[in-house]
Amino acid sequence: MLGMSTKGALSQLEAAFRRNGYEVRYVKGPFRGGACRVIDRRLVVINSLYPPAGRLRLLASAAAMVKDRLELTSEEVALIERYAL
Repeated sequence: MLGMSTKGALSQLEAAFRRNGYEVRYVKGPFRGGACRVIDRRLVVINSLYPPAGRLRLLASAAAMVKDRLELTSEEVALIERYAL
């Protein structure tokens, strides 16, 4: 994990969400974003206007909120702990 780029960490967390049945969407708009459940769909919405570092922090924070429902590797847990707000 040391030396991993922001984009690399972001890709790894996106993959973790997708592996756990979540859809990750990047959408423009005047909102912060986060994890939600829409009817029977698991969805994470991130504001696409945010820079990669902001996207990473929001994705990590969303993962921290639902961590007990995700199957994560130790490296993914470390990323969440490092970047979550």
